[in-house]
Amino acid sequence: MKLSCDLEVLYRLARSVGDSKSKKARCLLSIGRKGKDELHLIVSTVKNVTGSTYKLKKNVIQIFDKFTKDGKTTIRFSDPAHDLCISKADPVKLKEFLLLLRLSPKEQGTVSVAPLLPPKMRDLDKPVTRLSIKSRGEYPIEAGFPSSLERLVAPNIVLTRFDRRIFNLSSLQHLDLSGNVIKVIPEELKDLSLSELILSGNQIKELPAAVGYGAIASSLKVLDLSRNSLTYLPQSFHLFKSLVQLKLDCNELQVLPRGFGRLQGSLRFLSISSNKLVLLPFSFSRLRLESLDLYGNPFKAGGLVRRCKNLNMPGLMELSARVIKKQKLLYNTQTIPVALCHYLDSSKKCLCGMHCFDAYLHYIAKLDLSKVSSSLTSVDQSGTTCVPIELFLCSAKCLKLWK
Repeated sequence: MKLSCDLEVLYRLARSVGDSKSKKARCLLSIGRKGKDELHLIVSTVKNVTGSTYKLKKNVIQIFDKFTKDGKTTIRFSDPAHDLCISKADPVKLKEFLLLLRLSPKEQGTVSVAPLLPPKMRDLDKPVTRLSIKSRGEYPIEAGFPSSLERLVAPNIVLTRFDRRIFNLSSLQHLDLSGNVIKVIPEELKDLSLSELILSGNQIKELPAAVGYGAIASSLKVLDLSRNSLTYLPQSFHLFKSLVQLKLDCNELQVLPRGFGRLQGSLRFLSISSNKLVLLPFSFSRLRLESLDLYGNPFKAGGLVRRCKNLNMPGLMELSARVIKKQKLLYNTQTIPVALCHYLDSSKKCLCGMHCFDAYLHYIAKLDLSKVSSSLTSVDQSGTTCVPIELFLCSAKCLKLWK
């Protein structure tokens, strides 16, 4: 078994001397047998192809595997007193590699492992981290993608769907599939720790709600979904806590999620021009942007109030749901029926902090966008910078206080 990685060797007995570490280098770790002998681990580099050898039987003191999912681990040997500090390894291959290291002496004697052979120079080459595909003919149909890819760019090559092999690229940080004809974003995208995702100029109609609950929600900083066919964003969209730049121009968005303003901690550049927005959620007023473009949306006039029934006497179901929300009680489909979960998820929060469901006042106010962004584009040709925002108020008293 072989593992390509970056390696730094710590010489434990040389700590007092002061030169206790080797220089980090790209290397190939190989586990195998020398003839019919016991299992050995060999560390090979470009400068030392034959490598350094470590016996495995009763020689591995400890394996530090807390960061294996990040391609990092440390293997501590007894003789010699070395720590092999591994980084930039493929997490899947690293886990398989460590399983072999953890075998008992008896299991090491029976496990089927290929004999050790001198590594090939291509195995010691620096891993490919960037790949730009400029035509269909360059697309790696049979060869596949290098597992070390950090940046993949494949625009304008008429891709109709996501290549499932992309979801195995654990090191991928930048993905650009713009200008294709992709219609569906698979839920598996949530497991990639991307920092930039460019999907502009496709035919995407929706962003799966599950994407907001994966690794990508905490890592994504740049998202470009402009020039697609999006009609809405999932309510989980506010979970993209690291998002700095968001482009949603030239879609068919009619509303934004009520919690959109919860992106206030990170979002700085926002562009949603040429959509079908008629109003914005109240949470939008919490944003503090450096650049904002809402030009070309058919915003309607403010000052409208729609009174819902049961405002003075909410029903028992509503009163119970309000208590659950106020006390922040946990619930899921295993503890209550699905219909009740959907009902609780549909809550609207009043300015006073009260949650309401069926009994509320629906009020359309006005927001001056200059209070939201230091640089902005007017929303129409007349230079308007005020837009309607949507409020849900639990009582006539709250409406009076707002006015």
